Amino acid sequence: MRNPIENLGDYNDVRIDLQEAGGSKDALYQAIKDAGATEAAPRNMALGAFLMACGLAIYKGGKLMFGYLKKRKQVIENELALKTKFSDMLETQSTIENGIENDEEG
Repeated sequence: MRNPIENLGDYNDVRIDLQEAGGSKDALYQAIKDAGATEAAPRNMALGAFLMACGLAIYKGGKLMFGYLKKRKQVIENELALKTKFSDMLETQSTIENGIENDEEG
């Protein structure tokens, strides 16, 4: 064995990385964090895009549902007025028909 320190496996890899970071464990830890964040970035961006699309779909769906419910409420509120208008039209029509029949008889 020429250099026994190379036989230490992962410990030796960490020791070398620590030397390359200037002996600062904080700098080494930051480099590890940065590498992990860079590796996870595409996945996080895809997740963000997916969540944005879901949020947009929920917003659009809510907007459509709100519009439907608003229109439905107006139709229900106008139902009584429509029934009254329809009854008035029927009375007017029957009055006109009765007037025509009375003119024809007399």
